[in-house]
Amino acid sequence: MRSALRTLGNAAIGIGLGMSVLGTAFVVSQFATRQGSIAGATSSPSVVNAGVAVVTTRTPPPAPPTPPVSSPTPTSTPPPATATPTPAPRATPDPLAATAYSNSGKRYAALRAPVGYTFTAPFAGAVTVRRYQLISGEVRVGSLFPGVPFFPYITLESADRRIIFRPGALDVDTEVIVQDGDRVAGGAALFKITGEGASSWHAFYDRGVSANVIASVAALPSGSELDPVAFFGNR
Repeated sequence: MRSALRTLGNAAIGIGLGMSVLGTAFVVSQFATRQGSIAGATSSPSVVNAGVAVVTTRTPPPAPPTPPVSSPTPTSTPPPATATPTPAPRATPDPLAATAYSNSGKRYAALRAPVGYTFTAPFAGAVTVRRYQLISGEVRVGSLFPGVPFFPYITLESADRRIIFRPGALDVDTEVIVQDGDRVAGGAALFKITGEGASSWHAFYDRGVSANVIASVAALPSGSELDPVAFFGNR
């Protein structure tokens, strides 16, 4: 009996120990399961949110701000240049000089001009050109003696005036620009001084004449002489 009781006690003790181990294992198992449920419950919102993120239309990112366009600084307009006043052209003084000269009681103008000077018509009118030569001390018009200088007389005549120019030797001291019979306007070129020689009157009548040209002026139709110095001085 004692032996049987001891065996039963030992068996009960063994069974109690086994049940304790099983109870402990069950508690541990339940705790582990509960921790897994909590972990699953905690992670489930991420899954839901991920699903919502997929379904929801993605809002495009806002466009980058447009940099402000700076208006170009207007170039300062330079002040207008001050216009330099153009000086009025100065009238070139006429180099022609006129002095009184008389011969045989008649009045003339002794005209002096530099080489290159051009005599022009004081008024409009008809032109007559005559050529003279001094042959054996005699003045001849229209002669053609070779080797003897020709001296031109240029006459300009209008309805109320006549002027006669007596320059130096032709093609030596004088270049005649007009031709016999021409009609010219006032200011037209008549002849040009090309040499230093004196008027034909130096060779014809008066060795003391040194002027380039001897000129006379007359009123028409009367033929009365006019003061030639005053005439050329008032041009």
